[in-house]
Amino acid sequence: MIPTPSTKDNGKVIDKLPRVQRKVYNLLRNGGKYSAADISIYLHLCDPRGHIAELRNKGITILDEWRVSDYGSRYKVYFLKQEG
Repeated sequence: MIPTPSTKDNGKVIDKLPRVQRKVYNLLRNGGKYSAADISIYLHLCDPRGHIAELRNKGITILDEWRVSDYGSRYKVYFLKQEG
């Protein structure tokens, strides 16, 4: 089992993130909800879902929810829990 860092220790984990994972984290930290396509466009990444999975494996809580597009297809948006 992978130990989950406390909120207090998250700063240490974030400081050690690889460059691309830190970019994904910083985008999500802005408080918005972003689809994989949104993240790809903003950060010029092919597919950010692997980076999101790695961030989760490192103990960073990234939440997601399903949305339905105007055309009936489903997609996820990713976001961080806002403190306070």
